[in-house]
Amino acid sequence: MRKAFPRFALLAVVVSLFVTSRAQAQNVAVDTTTRFQTIDGFGTCLSGSESTESWWQNLYFDDLAASMVRVDITPTFTSTYSNLSYCSPWYGQAAPLDIDDGGPDGTRTRPYSSASDYSTSFGGCSAPIAVMGPDIDTNAMLFDFTQKSNFGLVAQLGQAKAAQLGGFKVYASMWSPAPWVKITSGNTYSGGASPLPTAQPWPFIWGGNFAGGKLDVSGTPLAQFDDGTGPTSALTQFARGLAAFLRGFQNAYGVSFYAISIQNELTFEEYYNSATYPLASSYVTALKAARAELDQYPDLQSIRIIGPEDLMGDDAYSMWEYGSGSTQTDKNLQFLQAIAADSTASAAISGFAIHGYAADGVSSAGATAQSWQWWTEGWTMSPAAGIPANVQGFTSFEKPSWMTETSGEIPGWLASSTDGGFPDSGAFSIVLKIHQALTTGDESAWLYWQLTDGNPSNASDVQTLTDATQLQNDPKYVAAKHFFKYIRPGAQRVAASVTGSSDVLASAFANDATAQLTLVLVNEGSSAAPAQVAIASPPPGLTSFATYTSSSGSLWQNGTASLSSGTTSVVVPAYGVVTLTGIGTPPTDAGGEAGLDATSLAEIEGGSDATTAENDDGGATAPMDATTRGTDATGGDVGGGATAGASSGCGCDAAGVPAPRGVALVVVSLIGFARRRRRSRRS
Repeated sequence: MRKAFPRFALLAVVVSLFVTSRAQAQNVAVDTTTRFQTIDGFGTCLSGSESTESWWQNLYFDDLAASMVRVDITPTFTSTYSNLSYCSPWYGQAAPLDIDDGGPDGTRTRPYSSASDYSTSFGGCSAPIAVMGPDIDTNAMLFDFTQKSNFGLVAQLGQAKAAQLGGFKVYASMWSPAPWVKITSGNTYSGGASPLPTAQPWPFIWGGNFAGGKLDVSGTPLAQFDDGTGPTSALTQFARGLAAFLRGFQNAYGVSFYAISIQNELTFEEYYNSATYPLASSYVTALKAARAELDQYPDLQSIRIIGPEDLMGDDAYSMWEYGSGSTQTDKNLQFLQAIAADSTASAAISGFAIHGYAADGVSSAGATAQSWQWWTEGWTMSPAAGIPANVQGFTSFEKPSWMTETSGEIPGWLASSTDGGFPDSGAFSIVLKIHQALTTGDESAWLYWQLTDGNPSNASDVQTLTDATQLQNDPKYVAAKHFFKYIRPGAQRVAASVTGSSDVLASAFANDATAQLTLVLVNEGSSAAPAQVAIASPPPGLTSFATYTSSSGSLWQNGTASLSSGTTSVVVPAYGVVTLTGIGTPPTDAGGEAGLDATSLAEIEGGSDATTAENDDGGATAPMDATTRGTDATGGDVGGGATAGASSGCGCDAAGVPAPRGVALVVVSLIGFARRRRRSRRS
């Protein structure tokens, strides 16, 4: 991971010289009349079967109070099309499709290059193509939604708790479209040890996964896609399939999608479900086709499309472009420029999405301001050789942006990427990353990769916030909770500034409909920082704050802070965070999904702060709207009921075991085979 904070521990004798100055109060000024983006929510992606367990649901909805969930909409087809892992080698299948023997060609995959050879016999098995016709409901019958049952269940539970949570949104990303609509990208997988594939060109099928390749956006009608009225194109099949899958899922589980992304991490090809859009022009073509198809159906018209959902990276090239000529790969802001240049595409996109990973796709990123400044504002002067000047950031569109995936921190509260260096790699760094995303990054939503994934949360598995043993006591979970729990959907970020310190960071969020004010104060210094907080125009009737404080060895300690004449004071511990939240007198006409009232806040608190415990890493033991910058956002509801299903949890499907492909929402004081290497989502 790139070192996010080039600071080093001071010698003890030097530190002692600054103790007196560090003890001087820092002044935090909050102005609730200056407004920024509206918060849509916080949450995680969903994978694995643990989400069907009551302890998981209690954590996610009641203690963490997550207000969003992200799911995978890679299509899962009925057995006619998916038999024998889409005719690819896997465990337990009869020879020659037994992966232990490498399959018919020794690659442990089924290679293909396009629709023209997708159904070619392979080991005596020919995989048929599910052609999407003009009738959406007939098309929906080609999908097997039982493989997404845990997604449906969590969406239903979120709907049931929407009033308690102040709203709940279901967001979906596509890891890959149907395999037969993809063509060769010209790239090659480097190969891995068994059971991973051997070196070979993309795309291919590996254990039922639709690995790599790029969407065929040529619009050329193909005989393989004859829908009974004549040949259709891969682009038409992609758009029809997307619409049918969304309708079928919504009808199967009685839920509604708030927003979707048509491609997860669109510049990465992996041996699990994946696809690439190396050029922004191809993404624009797919975006317009998807929007036009959804707009044909009243039940799908309200679903927002956001993107491009690329990796943030760690330099200017990650924001603009890698390579040139035949190796050119467009990146974040170049996608935005292509969208801006096309009026139909501009109308089709409702907002933007980005992932908080470094260029390797594994290490977390986003704790420093520079990349966020580029994403929000772009640049006027070229930031690096070969990059043009005068590039706009997402804020020029006056549409929201979401940070929709990150992970990689060590579970301890303090951890550093350098010996004795700044704690940039542990749970505390999550606090910093969320702060930067919400403030410098103007993000309206923030989602982690996983709450849990069925494996221990430890230094060798850094992809989750907690696990089934640590529950709410994992430091990473607590770090996220400082933002997730009390910054509710519909709140707006308000102005918060700090004087007298370069170590204390502040953010603040006001919800007029519920008279709730939440502040998060973060101390990135090695000494405690007393903070005097002055609030201009606090909510009427607000007289005190509940406070929640975390630092190394002491997590989620609760207290109170009185508010008198618009001022209050707290102490922010070294490398620590304090969340303050309070509710005044809500307006009499408040209602709907604007946020939480006092009763709902009490329900969210529901026993989670009854007792606290300390250990080495602390841990409290507890019973899109198109224009949201400075405006209110509307919430998306989900509902219905579903039965739980099992999943492998990674985007890697095991033959004979259908699994959802891994999918992967106050004032706050600042802040080998189963790994995502580019993390292979665990199977």
